Amino acid sequence: MAECCHHHEHGHGPAAARPSPLAAAAGIYTCPMHPEVRREGPGPCPLCGMALEPLDPRAAADDGEQKDFTRRFIVAATLTAPLLVIAMGPMLSPSLALPGAIGGWLQLALATPVVAWAGLPVFLRARDSLRARSPNMFTLIALGTGTAYVASLVALALSGGHGHGGPGLYFESAAVIITLVLLGQLLELRARGRASGAIRELLDLAPPTAIRLETEGEREVPLDSVAVGDRLRVKPGSKIPVDGRIESGSSNIDESMLTGEPLPVDKAEGDAVTGGTLNGSGSFLMIAERTGGDTVLARMIELVAAAQRSRAPMQRLADRVAAR
Repeated sequence: MAECCHHHEHGHGPAAARPSPLAAAAGIYTCPMHPEVRREGPGPCPLCGMALEPLDPRAAADDGEQKDFTRRFIVAATLTAPLLVIAMGPMLSPSLALPGAIGGWLQLALATPVVAWAGLPVFLRARDSLRARSPNMFTLIALGTGTAYVASLVALALSGGHGHGGPGLYFESAAVIITLVLLGQLLELRARGRASGAIRELLDLAPPTAIRLETEGEREVPLDSVAVGDRLRVKPGSKIPVDGRIESGSSNIDESMLTGEPLPVDKAEGDAVTGGTLNGSGSFLMIAERTGGDTVLARMIELVAAAQRSRAPMQRLADRVAAR
């Protein structure tokens, strides 16, 4: 796969804090179904056709595909509804049949935009799957709908528009399948967008800055510049910047993000505190013990992001069945 690249993390010395791998993943997109697929920028996965997601959940997800699928679904649903009435109506009542060849040609007119324009992403992803020698769901859908449309077009030309006494027309089948696939993709994109939003909410728990004690006094510094061993001031009502231990002072801390317990926990000198938790009414000095990717919050985010990009065993089985 020429368009895919693989991102490797580089280790750091033991004295340095381990930077979060999310920070090194800016601009890299990966596939939730095939985490080994990495590339720069958004687009479909060449193996399964799913939309790639930012490897760094802090990056704003590209919603262009969701908007595009929304437009295509609206057009497909609008055209497929009357197409179903025209194609299936005569089965319910002969009086609903259109006279002469009008019905067949009208079905063609309604189905063509659905298959050729609304369903274009399906056929493009099927093409990519064949190029990657990895048949998937889109390969099957493109094969089925394309065959139904072409066969119906040939039947229509041979019968002059009359479906009776000749090969049947399956324009509505192709259009309905395309519409349902677009609906499924749209629902999936929205669900993944909500999951990405939940990860970003976790990221927002960490404050952007910290108050560090230096020789010339207290100084507000970016969170990324905090190192292990730094002495930090935590003021009332502020978020704890990193994991560490209280050096002096005491307070009550809301640790509901970790435990789900709504009642604050009393903390005093020598007690451990966790980055991202909310300080109460007290003020204290703390010693930073874990920063960057070593904090509990950073590891939580990495685990959630990795789980979002992983595949369940049933999904792997479905991939193998679809390939065959």
